[in-house]
Amino acid sequence: MKSQSSRSPRHAYLDWVEDQIEDFKETIPRSELLRVADEVVDELRVTRKGQYQLTEILLCTAIDRKIFRLLKLPSYRSWCALARPDGQGAGLDPTPASRVE
Repeated sequence: MKSQSSRSPRHAYLDWVEDQIEDFKETIPRSELLRVADEVVDELRVTRKGQYQLTEILLCTAIDRKIFRLLKLPSYRSWCALARPDGQGAGLDPTPASRVE
């Protein structure tokens, strides 16, 4: 297993984003998470040909993307500018739920 210091900045960023999303999911009521999921299902439901594009993996990924946008998480480049050289996210808000309006 790689040590924290040998991870690439991109890997550190992806880990940080995943942590922010999972922390957010744990802080909101189940009903709110289901509301977000319903929005995502509506967005994914039908293609131009009228076919459903919904799979469990696609839904999970789409929900995480939606939460990423709700939390207004920074892009990789912005995150790099805010993060410490060791990629641990100094200066980043550790409480993503506080960002949702």
